Amino acid sequence: MTDHGQSTQSGRNMGAQSASQDLQSLDSWLTDRIVTITVGPEEKRWVVHEKLLVSQSDFFRNYFSEGHDEMKLPDDEPRLFALFIRWLYGTAFLPSGGTRNFRFLPPDGVSVSVRDYLGVYVLGGKFGIVGVRNAVLDVLYAYYGEGSGADEHRSPDMHDITYIFEHTTHDAPMRRFLIAHALFYLFSRGRRGAPLPLDWEQVLSRSAEVGYEMIKMLGEWNWVMGANAPRMTIKARTEFHERAPLPEVVKQEADDEEEASPI
Repeated sequence: MTDHGQSTQSGRNMGAQSASQDLQSLDSWLTDRIVTITVGPEEKRWVVHEKLLVSQSDFFRNYFSEGHDEMKLPDDEPRLFALFIRWLYGTAFLPSGGTRNFRFLPPDGVSVSVRDYLGVYVLGGKFGIVGVRNAVLDVLYAYYGEGSGADEHRSPDMHDITYIFEHTTHDAPMRRFLIAHALFYLFSRGRRGAPLPLDWEQVLSRSAEVGYEMIKMLGEWNWVMGANAPRMTIKARTEFHERAPLPEVVKQEADDEEEASPI
C-alpha cells in the first residue's frame, strides 16, 4: 500500500515537473519582442513572437538579429503561411501540460488540400525548418495509408509530384514518399486492366525526371519475373523524416574543435 502510494506520488511529481518545464519554455518563447510579417502581394499581416519564430529558423534569426521589426515575403502565399503559423504556435502551446507532436488536420480538398500541405513543406525548406516539413509528412502519411494489400490505393496527383520535384532538392524525402505511393497505386488490384489516369500521361510525357525516379525505385524492389510480388508496405514514417541541422553555435564549436585537433 505504502509503496504504491509512493510510486503514485513520484509519478505526480514527475508530471508536475514536466508541466512546469513546459510552461517555463512557453514563457521564454512568448515574451519579449513582437515582429510583423507581411505575406503575398496583398501584404497580409501576421504579428508573431520573435523568440518563438527565431527558435526554429536561422532564416528568421539572421534577419531579425539585424534589428528589423518587420519582414516582407511578397512571393509567398498567405494561405500557406497561415498553415505554417498554425504549426508554429501549435508546437508552443501544450494544453495537456506535456510535450506532444503537432498534428495537422487531414486534407479535405476544400479548406486545405494536399497541394496546400506540399506548399507548406516547400516553405519549410525555404525557412530551414525541419519540424514543419516532418509535420506535413506525418499528415500525408496518415492520409495515404500504408497501402499493403489494398484493392484500392489512393494515388498522389502527378501534378503534385511535379510540384515537389520543381521546388525541392533531389534528396528531399517527400519525393520518395510520393513516388512510392504512386507505384503502389499502379500495382493495386483495384486498377488492374484500367488505363492510366490522365494526369499520369500529362506528367510522364513531359517530365523525364519523375519517370526516371519511378523506374529507379522499381529497380530497388528487386522483383523477379515470374515470381509473386511480395507484400507491399510503405516504410515507417520516420524513414521519411529529416533531422534538424545543428544550430550555428554548435556547428561553430565543432569546427573550432576540429581546427584545434593535431590529427
